[in-house]
Amino acid sequence: MQRPPESLKSFADRIARAAASDEADLLVRMLRMAGLTGDFKGHGIAHFGADDRPTTVFASEPGVTPKQSRVIGIWERREENGTASFVRRIDMMETWHFWANVGRIEAKGSKLRVLFIGESVARGYLYDPSFTPAIALQMMLEKQYGKDQVEVIDLARTNLGYEIRELSLAALQLEPDIVVFFAGNNWEKKTSLPTFNDVARLEDAIAKEGMAGVKRVFDEYIERTGRTIVKEVLSEYQAGGIPIVWIIPEFNLAEWREPFTSAPYLPENGNREWIAAMKEARKALSDGDRVRAEQFGTRIVELDQGICAAGYYILAECRRLANDVDAQRTYLELARDAQSWDNSIMYIPKNYTIAQEVLREELPRYGAQVIDLPVLFKQYLNGEIPGNRLFLDYCHMTTEGIQIAMGYAASCVTRALKGVEQPWHTFVSDDVAPSPEIEAEASFLAAIHNAHRYQSYDMVHHFCSRAVKNSPHIADLMLYFIDLQAINKAPLRMSEAELEIFRLGSPLVHRYLFPNNDKRLDKVLLTAVANALEEAGIAARERLERRYREEHSTRNTETDMLHPYYYLSAGQPHEYEGLTWPLARVDYDPRYYRAYWPDSKFVFVGEAGLPVTFSLTCRLPKYSMDESNISVDCNGQPQGDLTLTKAWSSWDITVPGDVIRDGVNEIEIHWPIPQFRTAEALDEVITKLCQMKYPEYYPIYGEVHIFTASSVAHAAESPPELFEVAVSQAVA
Repeated sequence: MQRPPESLKSFADRIARAAASDEADLLVRMLRMAGLTGDFKGHGIAHFGADDRPTTVFASEPGVTPKQSRVIGIWERREENGTASFVRRIDMMETWHFWANVGRIEAKGSKLRVLFIGESVARGYLYDPSFTPAIALQMMLEKQYGKDQVEVIDLARTNLGYEIRELSLAALQLEPDIVVFFAGNNWEKKTSLPTFNDVARLEDAIAKEGMAGVKRVFDEYIERTGRTIVKEVLSEYQAGGIPIVWIIPEFNLAEWREPFTSAPYLPENGNREWIAAMKEARKALSDGDRVRAEQFGTRIVELDQGICAAGYYILAECRRLANDVDAQRTYLELARDAQSWDNSIMYIPKNYTIAQEVLREELPRYGAQVIDLPVLFKQYLNGEIPGNRLFLDYCHMTTEGIQIAMGYAASCVTRALKGVEQPWHTFVSDDVAPSPEIEAEASFLAAIHNAHRYQSYDMVHHFCSRAVKNSPHIADLMLYFIDLQAINKAPLRMSEAELEIFRLGSPLVHRYLFPNNDKRLDKVLLTAVANALEEAGIAARERLERRYREEHSTRNTETDMLHPYYYLSAGQPHEYEGLTWPLARVDYDPRYYRAYWPDSKFVFVGEAGLPVTFSLTCRLPKYSMDESNISVDCNGQPQGDLTLTKAWSSWDITVPGDVIRDGVNEIEIHWPIPQFRTAEALDEVITKLCQMKYPEYYPIYGEVHIFTASSVAHAAESPPELFEVAVSQAVA
């Protein structure tokens, strides 16, 4: 008799404990998850069965073998006069913008047919539909084969993940002469609800390895699933005698930085030491002490076992200062890979090393030509680490990056079909590029995209300046964008600024800006916009300052600093992500703020000399002392201490006018270090997964229910003391 795997034992023990307790509902959930009641189907972006093979609902026709599907993405087969073509489906109009703007894919004719399949990088995100990799490849191949002799069928899709399997197999019906894949960025475990095997593996890993085991399980999943997909897809193309080209993506290692998170639950006293080491490492870098910073960076990685990006970024910066480019690159790659397990923060597509290695190992087995962009970009840049020259953000490429990748693709196509060796750069010319106006708009969209993903001022300013230099029309568009973001009273889609942006911008702006833009205070972005315009001789700072003052000054209105409009400019994305989770998936009220780091920042707009009163309702978290103190700073100046308990407490705090600045101000709460009950907290992770709720991998340092700022009406008559507090205790 076959014995069950060892990893299932701890989960079986958990079922037994639930059976002996009052947790009847949890027991039923676990039995359903284990498949013992026969009715658990799983939900989420994708469901993974016993063999971990992904299924899909949009890449091909459900319930039909992909190669026989009437559906290829958003296109459906139509028979006319004995000829089959694929026509875009009206009922999928909501997803048309994820795909090429092509209404009809005709039956194979005499033209050379190149099938192009990939993710948003292949889609040409932020340039599409004006300029895409498929358009570039078409232009390059036409120079080789003739203008009417070749067609590139563009099946790249934004947000395409493991569904590439079904899409690729269904696309065999298009009878390609050659296929070019450009994929590997979206290979992550993205199931929102886990299967029985998922939970069993995680429980066994946590019991033996802690959070390092969680990362191992996720990495093994990425490797296992990626290998399966490559084998299943490429074996079919190989069997059909179709030449294969696969482009392995690269990442913006030099410029992109993962949004900061604290460490998840670590063994023993690891969290306390991790926090202290991080603060010391940052201070050492600020002081120019590279050796000391490197010592603390090494200790950070030892403590978290490489599952956080923060320590690797410290070490990468130390190696940059030492002019050790190879070591810097290695640490930046490790930082990119570190949090493959973490679905609690903003999802950023990336090509993990483990996915790259799967492709490098598997592709040659099917005779595929491999375009290894990490290797080729390194050669192209003479050893430099790839950054904003080749990338618009984390992985989507600039025109130069697209030209290089498609030049190599054109070279591979020519080699496979003509037996001709032609260097990639001979396919690249000045006309294989978007217009200056489109380049300017893509650059500005990149600035917005990066700012809204918590990137540095320098990176955002780079793309703002690049936009202004490419086309003068972008300046007016930027000025209206300042109005759009800074005027919070008018809803998006109902403002004069939006009408002017719509008039000035191309369809590129219409596609990316309006559907995706969040209205927010945007301190980093709008400052970068104003400075880039000023550097070009266009007045903008006074306009921004006036808008802030008129619309957001505490003189005129009370500021709710927990409102996304303000909070999204505080630079703490992990805390904001917690505010966006659906009520059904958490066992707390996500409408209040939870601090995932000992220091919490908030922003408001003030006027110099005008005192501000803050109303704060907060409490200590579950794993903390019964009573402890917090301290409050405003613009870096201490304002006093408050004594908190685990019950909600309300406080009014008055800060004098000489502390307040004109424009955006910062107020910061410093929380006490809680008790880190790692074993208890990680045990709850499995319980939450069984309850189909988000697991709590990270410690909580404090919780805030209300935090508002307003000016003191009588400030001019009676200057306040440095720190005035009115306290009322609320029942928890």
